[in-house]
Amino acid sequence: MENGKIKFYKPEEYWGMIEVQSQTKNVYFNLQSVKEEFKTLVELALFKDEPITFDMVDSTRKKGEKEARNINLDFSQRKVGYIREYDKERGHGKIEDVQTKQKIFFHFSAFRKDEWYKDKFQSIEVDEPVVFSVGSNDKGKVATDIVKIDKRMFIEKFAFFRDLNKSLTELKELAEPENWDYIRNPKKGIPVLRSYVNQTCKRIIFQKKTVKSKSSKDGKEYCTLNTGLVTPQQDEIFAYFVKNPHFKNIETWGFQQPEWDFLEFGTDQSVYHRYTESIPETATYFSEAEITDLILDTRIRIVPDRDHLIKRKNRVDSDKLKNLDDDSFIDEIKEAIELAKKRIKRNYKTAIPHFYDNKIQFLIPLCMKAKKSEAIAALVVNKNENIYEAHTILSLDQAYNNARLLAKPDREWLNP
Repeated sequence: MENGKIKFYKPEEYWGMIEVQSQTKNVYFNLQSVKEEFKTLVELALFKDEPITFDMVDSTRKKGEKEARNINLDFSQRKVGYIREYDKERGHGKIEDVQTKQKIFFHFSAFRKDEWYKDKFQSIEVDEPVVFSVGSNDKGKVATDIVKIDKRMFIEKFAFFRDLNKSLTELKELAEPENWDYIRNPKKGIPVLRSYVNQTCKRIIFQKKTVKSKSSKDGKEYCTLNTGLVTPQQDEIFAYFVKNPHFKNIETWGFQQPEWDFLEFGTDQSVYHRYTESIPETATYFSEAEITDLILDTRIRIVPDRDHLIKRKNRVDSDKLKNLDDDSFIDEIKEAIELAKKRIKRNYKTAIPHFYDNKIQFLIPLCMKAKKSEAIAALVVNKNENIYEAHTILSLDQAYNNARLLAKPDREWLNP
């Protein structure tokens, strides 16, 4: 058995070269010679620097040469598994090793700092496949150098889009006018709409509100969901999908292809609406019994979560606040909470509800004493028994992005 790393791979021709640890000459390989666990990484171009094992055999394509067969990850150094538990607020969870079935602790900071990690709104989801190494600390085994394999958003896992950006742009043009970009740090795109559609799809699937039916002519299966958006004429806009005829659940570790193919965003005038047996319901985030939870009760104490807030200093749009020592920083937070409570008493809409981690939380303005009316960030407030906890900080762009899921927020202070 030989050890090495892939030097390069040509996906259009299904072959590449391997750097062999025991010699200076590279050897040829074909994708057919790659084992399933590693084939996923090769096909997704995530093979860089991953240690591999393989057999060196006589080449059938070129006399006198060698080539690699039975190529796989070096499981003495790297493991494959699935995220089985994750606490979003605390930032830690457990990964299940596919081979041993052992669950190993991880912290989100152990994820490799690649382009995905730079996205402010990156997510870590239960049941996602990962590659990782195993280290240890005083509490036992821990997962290290974790690589997220499936970097798609939820909606991309649900359905295949030939061009998601183009489809979302068409949705924007169909819907009533709204600014879907950030104002403070514009992306020259529609990042808020992308997040809105993704989270709406996720909630609808969770609530089982898709409508599925079959064509009587060819037996094709269709799926429709309500986007929650409307046209300028107030016609509801739906997302239409057709079943991927080649879909099958994977039986080994790896990348799951979407079950559906996206067709279009359209109203009830779409040609695909004929396959919708009933009008799909919109996503909901609270019951009638929870309506009162949409208004923050100013009689209840708001207690800052010191450790978590200190870790989020960098999200505050103020160098002065960022550079304060920890005690002074928390003192400013306490002052901001009192200012916000006075503001909420005058106008209950100051505390903006948003939906996160399957519960309603509030966004309240974080203002400094020098400029009491200008928010520099948002504090996230969560009901916990008999108190509210201010447990994290969001930039104004992040806050607007999250708040838009429930409704178009009042811009009284959340005006990124």
